[in-house]
Amino acid sequence: MKHTALALVAAPALVLALGAPVQAAPFAAEQRHVLFVQKESEDWARQAILECGPAGGTHPRAEDACAAIAEAGSIADIRSTQRLCPLVYDPVIATAYGDDGIYHETFANQCVLLSEKGPVFDF
Repeated sequence: MKHTALALVAAPALVLALGAPVQAAPFAAEQRHVLFVQKESEDWARQAILECGPAGGTHPRAEDACAAIAEAGSIADIRSTQRLCPLVYDPVIATAYGDDGIYHETFANQCVLLSEKGPVFDF
């Protein structure tokens, strides 16, 4: 008897929940990243601020970069389509300080960085 009563109470709630309109997932979670790209052999760095949810900051491709991070789950997990890059060793260091931690990786050259991380470090 208890199970029948529980089912009669729960059934309308389930029907209402299933009939509710589905809302799209947000473009990207609210995040803020400070991004740096630096040549290993030089004392300079480029910097951009990337804000997601909504996309903004000083990053020129903020929407594309936020979409790439949202799709992969994190900067470290981005695996863009490989493109052909010259076999020139001119290392660049990509660093991001953000709400989801620190990302730091060295790439053989700028082309490899952009090939592997897509628009995130394209500034």
